[in-house]
Amino acid sequence: MNERMTRLMAGSALLWMIVGLCVAIYLEIVYAGTVHQTFSEYVYTGQGARLAGVAMLAVGFSSLAAAGALWSAGGPKSAYWLILVWGIGLAVLAIFPQEPADQALTWHGAIHRYAALAGLITLPWAGLLLSRQWPVLRPFSIASFVMLALFVATFVVPGWRDYSGITERFVLGANLGIIGVLIKRLSAVPVEAVRTGQPS
Repeated sequence: MNERMTRLMAGSALLWMIVGLCVAIYLEIVYAGTVHQTFSEYVYTGQGARLAGVAMLAVGFSSLAAAGALWSAGGPKSAYWLILVWGIGLAVLAIFPQEPADQALTWHGAIHRYAALAGLITLPWAGLLLSRQWPVLRPFSIASFVMLALFVATFVVPGWRDYSGITERFVLGANLGIIGVLIKRLSAVPVEAVRTGQPS
């Protein structure tokens, strides 16, 4: 029963991920000349006002479903809770928009910023915890932490703000890789292997 539920939730995670990626890729194509902006800033564009939040929610739902699959499979509870923070954080980002880059930080922008930071820390942390079972998660997690440090630096170092968008894309790419690996592994690995932490 647990194995069936695990695969069902992993399948749900895959479907939500496809939806989120399709919407995000569409926005990236439509606004290809604005890659210096963060993805969150798409909410101030014509189509992004409707679709940026949809992409965030879809990837958030995918992540929550992947966390549920991990829980059902009996995986490490610490990793489950960390992935949960990331998934919930994406939903918070969709609800509380970031202000435009040239404006002062607002209360909803602060919520957006710190929810994003929490999620961007906890997901690669979960990836490192799960890398015992799935070693392929380690390079994605390390890359995520390195790019996150660079992303944060673009908000601190004078003159680096124009690089926020591109560094954020690398962070998000690494994080999507983590969720993608989880979905693939949880769809195929027997539940017993997840519980015992056997490499696969």
